[in-house]
Amino acid sequence: MNITLKDGQMQVFSLLCQKLGNDNVFLVGGCLRDALLDRESFDMDFAVRNDPGQIAKLFPYALYYEKFGTISFKLLPYHVTIASFREEKKYSDFRHPQEVHFVNSLYRDYKRRDFTINCLYLDYLGNLIDPTRKGMKDIENHRIRTVGNPYRRLQEDPLRILRAVRFSLCLGFSLSPMLEKGILRLRPLVDHLNPDKIRQEIDKCEERFRKEMVLRLNLEEYLEKKEEKVDEHH
Repeated sequence: MNITLKDGQMQVFSLLCQKLGNDNVFLVGGCLRDALLDRESFDMDFAVRNDPGQIAKLFPYALYYEKFGTISFKLLPYHVTIASFREEKKYSDFRHPQEVHFVNSLYRDYKRRDFTINCLYLDYLGNLIDPTRKGMKDIENHRIRTVGNPYRRLQEDPLRILRAVRFSLCLGFSLSPMLEKGILRLRPLVDHLNPDKIRQEIDKCEERFRKEMVLRLNLEEYLEKKEEKVDEHH
């Protein structure tokens, strides 16, 4: 399947290919999902074969997160993030992996991703790669499910609980039965997260769905703290 990106998105893609090599660069994640759904997106995530240190030298103006092998910068109107192919293990703090190993294989990289609809890769020729073989089907069926076991994926990073509900509301997608059960059982893990991260995720939800997201996940206390902070500045 071939996908056509907008001119500005293609310019960003071409820039990265020029610097990193055509065969090394893949667009992945939300931007690709939104293109398939004919939704506008200004966040562009790329997965690449290149060593993160090499990438950082080619983009000296970017923010470089060495531990996680990611580089971020603005190329107006887009926010660009480049991440080297990697495997992640041992999420001891319910958020960040203790072990990150950089690899050279897309088919090892994809296993760390959250949901099948965010686990599609696009190469420089416009060819779509669906390593789970479920991503396109789930987009067509308007369904959200995790890459692999939902209990494991949500325990690794409980922020995925918020992301699943946000995507469900904003995209009009249903949650898979197993994911729904996982969210109900593991919701208490959300309270281990940094409250600012929770509030940021609430803010990312479209305003018309924000109240429903808060109610579904019992996040009122985080919303109240945010409102208190706003009041303190007046």
